[in-house]
Amino acid sequence: MQTLSIAAATTTIDFAQARKQAIAKASETLTEPVIVAWKDGTTGKSAPAIPGGSADRWHDYGENNDGTLEMKVGDDFHFIFTESSAFDRPDMNLTSLEDNGTKFLCLNGACTEADRQGQGYFAGGGLGG
Repeated sequence: MQTLSIAAATTTIDFAQARKQAIAKASETLTEPVIVAWKDGTTGKSAPAIPGGSADRWHDYGENNDGTLEMKVGDDFHFIFTESSAFDRPDMNLTSLEDNGTKFLCLNGACTEADRQGQGYFAGGGLGG
């Protein structure tokens, strides 16, 4: 796994800022970087949180689950990335439906005609206004 260290953009950086900075830098190396694991040294939090694991279990997880790039932002923030460009893309062609107050998602191609009519679809396609 390649490891890169970058200086924090400011002296009072928080996790969200460090994450943004790490993603921007990782994008220079990876086409579609995705964070596999991370550690915030200022709070001691890490992900994934594995109960009963050692303090560095997050790193073991990232390394053993396709982590290809470790990015250290300053001394406190650590991120492990993988390349996601080859991942299968989920079908996000979803409609939100409601049935007697219960909300659920339905793949547009899998909804029944009654579902589509309930959402305002016209027979020839498209949504009603």
